[in-house]
Amino acid sequence: MNPVTRPPADAKKICTSDSFELCYLRHQYFRRAKYNPTEAEMAPFMKIVEHFTKNTFFTYPNLFKTVGMYHEDVLNIGRVHLVSFLGLYALEQMEEKKKDFADKFSRYNYRDPEEKDFDQKNKANFTMFFKQRMEDLVRVCRQKVRNIKGQSSEEYLVFCGTTYPKYPRRLLKNYEDLGYKKVDFAVFKSIRKKAGVEHDATAFEFNGIWYVAIALEQKGLELEDIVNSETNPYNSRHNMQPDELFANLPIKGPQWSRCDESGENVVTKDESETEQFSKLFGRRSNHRKKAALRNFIAKNKNNRQYKEEILTAKKILRSIGE
Repeated sequence: MNPVTRPPADAKKICTSDSFELCYLRHQYFRRAKYNPTEAEMAPFMKIVEHFTKNTFFTYPNLFKTVGMYHEDVLNIGRVHLVSFLGLYALEQMEEKKKDFADKFSRYNYRDPEEKDFDQKNKANFTMFFKQRMEDLVRVCRQKVRNIKGQSSEEYLVFCGTTYPKYPRRLLKNYEDLGYKKVDFAVFKSIRKKAGVEHDATAFEFNGIWYVAIALEQKGLELEDIVNSETNPYNSRHNMQPDELFANLPIKGPQWSRCDESGENVVTKDESETEQFSKLFGRRSNHRKKAALRNFIAKNKNNRQYKEEILTAKKILRSIGE
């Protein structure tokens, strides 16, 4: 292992709305790990990481895609948790735990533990540790989606009981009064596979227990949601309106600005024309806007100087129904 010094955490308590990455990385664990393991030290545990990250991602693919994560991202998060485990909770870092394990192992097996026995114990401990971290990741991602969309990210709520409910959707309000219990969707999928029913079945009986999945209404992300999350795409130069791009052109040379005798800037003819253009373009009908944008694209399509502006004009054409 390679010694490393990590910066301390801020005193302020973090939350998913402003420190999403630190939440799912369990940053306090990671900061306390004073060593970076080598690839060789991580290799014996990587099959566990790959197995759990794959299962977690493909159990909740829509959830992870909503927050912009794919399987490679979840795998890399798993590698960070492996670093935390090896730096904090491996038997080599906890002498008392290692001694207790050796004593119990000798008592039950009538021999001293070998290196492979310590490795197996580390793998067993890491499996439990990593399973908890993946559950935390799903919980944090659900909270992030709730922050963005204002509603739960879960597509289904699953319940189990001894009878099939006459009105399934009533379970959403008072499932306990109807004698039902909630079931995690990952557990539901596992039981559905064992029951041998259709892969998309939402109600079935298995071992005398009925399992019912109720679909929840989902709201897709809209531009307003993104703007309100302080990531307005129109702040990007590629997405600005043509009049905004023209108004924000850098002022260079005497043809753009001049000063009076006191040194104060005065409005030039070009600046006045820019304001007039912005107002006129905003007042135009969609038909006239389309015509102006098409003429601009046709006139400058071979001019590399207007490459970004042409891309923006094409986006606006699509947005207004081209």
